[in-house]
Amino acid sequence: MASRRDLYQSYQFLVKRVVSGVVLRETDPAQSPLRRMGGAVFGSVMVAVLALAVAGIVGVVSPGGNDRWKDQPAVIVMEETGARFVWLPDQADVYHLHPVGNFVSAALLAGTSDVVEVSRASLAGAPRGQALGIDGAPDAVPDPDQLVGAPWTLCAVPVDLASGEQVTRTALVVGGTADGGRDVGDAGFLARDVDRGTLHYVWDGVQYPVPDEGAVLQGLTLGDEVQVQVGTAWLSGLPEGAPLAPQPVAGRGQPSTALPGAVTGQVVVVQSESGGQLYYQVATDRLVGISRVQADLLLADPTLSALAYGGAPPTALPVSPAQTNGATLVPLPERGPVDLPDEQPPTLPVTSATETVCAAFDGVGQRPAVALGADVDASGAALSEQRTADGTVLADAVVVPAGGGALVRAQESDSAADGSLFLVTDQGRAYRVPDAAVAGVLGYAGVTPVALPAALVARVPAGPPLSPDLARGAG
Repeated sequence: MASRRDLYQSYQFLVKRVVSGVVLRETDPAQSPLRRMGGAVFGSVMVAVLALAVAGIVGVVSPGGNDRWKDQPAVIVMEETGARFVWLPDQADVYHLHPVGNFVSAALLAGTSDVVEVSRASLAGAPRGQALGIDGAPDAVPDPDQLVGAPWTLCAVPVDLASGEQVTRTALVVGGTADGGRDVGDAGFLARDVDRGTLHYVWDGVQYPVPDEGAVLQGLTLGDEVQVQVGTAWLSGLPEGAPLAPQPVAGRGQPSTALPGAVTGQVVVVQSESGGQLYYQVATDRLVGISRVQADLLLADPTLSALAYGGAPPTALPVSPAQTNGATLVPLPERGPVDLPDEQPPTLPVTSATETVCAAFDGVGQRPAVALGADVDASGAALSEQRTADGTVLADAVVVPAGGGALVRAQESDSAADGSLFLVTDQGRAYRVPDAAVAGVLGYAGVTPVALPAALVARVPAGPPLSPDLARGAG
């Protein structure tokens, strides 16, 4: 009877014959196939070790040597320090390695935002050129998917200073809205510019200057209304309407031929056949159509009583349609986008002069939506009014999502064919971008800019233009 050892050895012999048959197609070879494979593996390992040794020796004797970074344009970044360079030819077509102070300048010079990291050793032998770039250009730009669009929200915010004083600051929220607040709707309210002291009437997203406060407060019975405190930057960002003021005709106090016994400067009201009331101002030879708001403002003029009413309180004198049959009537012109309202809007109840007021802009040619009482963080606002060299008043704080930004086209109107292109970064700066080609260099090829009113975009502090010529020192 076979022992266990005999059985095991016979099993091994059978396995060897099977393996030999599969590998060598011979069941009884002179040498084991596994022995041949082991030798081949050992030889391969030795060749690899020798190759690595040779490579190591070459690296010690001649460090660096990688010059693939010269093959195509790119922003060159030194691995060890993060320093940025560009590889550019001079007028004689001789290439030099130029240090650049920030990423955007390097991208503008290289013509691409592609980055290649290179060791210090690989750059060691490259001839150096002079430093290039734009001082103050951003060192990073937001990724295209981090760009924000509309709305942009401009807010006048009360801020408590460390001294205990409360001041009004202007904050611009880029790509977002303020939290909470109540929509003003079709109501109007008074706003006081705390920087200049001027009064304005805000209605339908438009601010109307009030040069004659007495006539407006009396004529529109707004004398007891709370005036919201705002800054010049907030008012300057809104569309500006016609001055809310009396517009008297020439020659007040002189006799008029428009109606029997009429005096130039008087206000008359005609009851129309449809039941409505038509207001006119008496001119020297005609009746000029005016709105109800303009009639109220004219009648509140303290000089009108003596000029046109013989010292009596000015009122709208009723005139029948028959009396106007022979008169020359100048109809009330159709109201324009920023003209005064024809009828006085409802007055918004304001409880505090220091309520936050915000205007959210969705695009060009659209009235901003105004809200009171919103919650806005303006803790980073500047402590004094900020102005540009040409006198443009800037927002005290520009709030941009961290890592985000906006590619925005500033247009004067929705009918404007084009407008200036800007890149706004999370540092609250707007950088002029010359054209779509430069925007493509920065990584924004195919990105559609958000179009917004130029008066709003002008509230953002400006950085230097992102011009390739300026980066080369030629601008």
